[in-house]
Amino acid sequence: MHCAKATYQLQLYIDKQLNLTQTRALEMHLSNCPACSREYILLEEIEQSLQQIEMVAEPADLTTNIMQRVAFSPQQVKARKQEFSVFRPLLSELCIAIVLATFTMFVITMDQPAVKGILPIGNGNDPIALFVYSFWNTLATTNTDTLMACLWVLGTLLGVWITLAVAGSDVRDQWYRAVVDRLPVW
Repeated sequence: MHCAKATYQLQLYIDKQLNLTQTRALEMHLSNCPACSREYILLEEIEQSLQQIEMVAEPADLTTNIMQRVAFSPQQVKARKQEFSVFRPLLSELCIAIVLATFTMFVITMDQPAVKGILPIGNGNDPIALFVYSFWNTLATTNTDTLMACLWVLGTLLGVWITLAVAGSDVRDQWYRAVVDRLPVW
């Protein structure tokens, strides 16, 4: 028997998987070959060491723990942060939204006498109040259909502007690309 064949059969011999003829041929080779005998002794020591190892029972919640770790892996956490980053406007964006909302509410309140009397500019003597009153009177004396169309366009533009200011740069970029893609090419 050659050493290559003997080496192949050593584990089968330890596991008692060889028939009687193969077992006798391998034992004859091991008695004459010191290299294969050393390998057999090494495999026997490994087998005995493995027999002495106690099996460890897996915890009952192992699957749950693994799934939780996968769910909270760095990639998942990063994806969740990107989902919520849209709702975190920059300071400048937040200031613009506040200014626009304040201006809108100011214009709305100028039409209500009860609220206008409470405001410090409600008496109409300062330059800002005079400008707002004259602007408001100009709008009020124009044609109603024209005024409503202008207010509708202005309100729509103001609403889009406030929404884009609060939404964040990612949403603004997506919106801009969508608008540009829909423009006709001349």
